[in-house]
Amino acid sequence: MNKNMRVTTKARHAYTQAYANYLRSGNLEEATRQVAQEIYEHRGNRPGTQEGDWEEAARITAEWPETITEASESHLFDKALAKTRAWLKDVETELDYTNPNDAYRALRAVLHAIRDRLPVQECAEFAAQMPVLIAGMYYSGWTPADKPEKLRTEMEFFGKVGAALPPGADPERITRGVIAVLLKHISKGEMMDVKRNFPERLRYLWETEGTH
Repeated sequence: MNKNMRVTTKARHAYTQAYANYLRSGNLEEATRQVAQEIYEHRGNRPGTQEGDWEEAARITAEWPETITEASESHLFDKALAKTRAWLKDVETELDYTNPNDAYRALRAVLHAIRDRLPVQECAEFAAQMPVLIAGMYYSGWTPADKPEKLRTEMEFFGKVGAALPPGADPERITRGVIAVLLKHISKGEMMDVKRNFPERLRYLWETEGTH
């Protein structure tokens, strides 16, 4: 490893959070902006300019695309898969299921019904807190046109959930169970934002303590 590579590798470790965000998003410009902000914040009384901070940040992040190797991509996938399994296991436990396939169908049915009731911006903010594989499922088949859907009553909302479930499933019980899991994994503030986008008569669902 040459001297310049050692310097930029050291710099990468100095900006761990920005690098981690880059690994997740692949957005090098945003990562460079984060590094530039950190350089500015830690410069103190030393002289410098915004342009100089950006140039230094760009130098630091220039090697980062080369560090996303097949091994690191595989590690990120394994991590995303582990998070997805944890969510599904929680749904299994909450709904007394015995396999992840039933948990997946339940989670998908409820997430799609919630998704279609949200404005586009809130829909995206909600998805941002999901594991990437669940977010992919969440967005499957979604279009921004005519959103949010006007699901005003329990009958309309549970009808939408039930349409995606096997015959005989109880959409209210499943909705309560899945929301209990979401309350465990999604921040309280975001869940409150989602709740506010639902009619008053449906907001009680976000006060659920689960199905047990």
